[in-house]
Amino acid sequence: MEFYEALYTQCVTQFDAYVDAGTLMNNYAHIFDLLTRLRQVVDHPYLVAYSKTVGHPEGMKNEGNESMESQCGICHNLAEDVVVTSCDHAFCKTCLIDYSATLGNVSCPSCSIPLTVDLTTQNSVGKVTRSVKGRKCSGILSRLPSLVDFKTSTKIDALRDEIRNMIEHDGSAKGIVFSQFTSFLDLIQFSLERSSIKCVQLNGAMNITEKGRSIDTFTHDADYRVFLMSLKAGGVALNLTVASHVFQMDPWWNPAVENQAQDRIHRIGQFKPIKSTRFVIKDTVEECILQLQQKKQLVFEGTVGDSPDPMSKLTEADLKFLFQI
Repeated sequence: MEFYEALYTQCVTQFDAYVDAGTLMNNYAHIFDLLTRLRQVVDHPYLVAYSKTVGHPEGMKNEGNESMESQCGICHNLAEDVVVTSCDHAFCKTCLIDYSATLGNVSCPSCSIPLTVDLTTQNSVGKVTRSVKGRKCSGILSRLPSLVDFKTSTKIDALRDEIRNMIEHDGSAKGIVFSQFTSFLDLIQFSLERSSIKCVQLNGAMNITEKGRSIDTFTHDADYRVFLMSLKAGGVALNLTVASHVFQMDPWWNPAVENQAQDRIHRIGQFKPIKSTRFVIKDTVEECILQLQQKKQLVFEGTVGDSPDPMSKLTEADLKFLFQI
């Protein structure tokens, strides 16, 4: 939770700046990015610490087209041509070069530790892959400094326990794991497979053949107990009655999307009772999202992801509630 608390403090500082400047309602996009960062770090700190721009907390974009924005620690504007220091602070490349050239050997403007950054590797956009013990890794796994030292998260540990309990009580049971973040699904898959739990994955980046292969494997191979799905990719035109357990890893803004995904196993031909488990971390933005849903007693249809103005249905009071201001 230390990582979350540190990030939360940074996000609240930015949020407060918008409130003080009277520009809160003009900064929907950036506020959404702040909330996204907080939601991701609750799932696993790696989602923020190793985002797509060489894997640091201020990444401009992470896997699965999950938008992220960065504020330059020098000019305090949205970072352009972003670079990230070894202490995980983001800056405009030109700002950092000018800053360093002017002052020589300097400390980080944000935290004052000795400044270290490799400007030659920050903007690589090629798909990096590597192999570890015969496994070809890409995406977020390729950006981790060491898979040998891979650390799970509270949610992954809880999910693993639930899956083991599922298998222990029903030797033929299968489960579907939903998350909005494909990078999180990659981390879950790596962690579960290290524990000898076989998984397949389905996400929006896969082609039709790959999706069909994943569905066929999960449906017909008894050894594969877990199907990992991005929430949207798993919410349409799928019939997965072979599964009887649903694991929701993160709350979606629109509960109807979660319900639609879960309906994939509530189809004709389902003979087992259905068990659904939602993972929510206490005292985090996730609780605030659920409380806001209950407080407003509405479905956030079109609020996030389904509208060009994603937060148009949230009032200033709602935003302050989410940031506990």
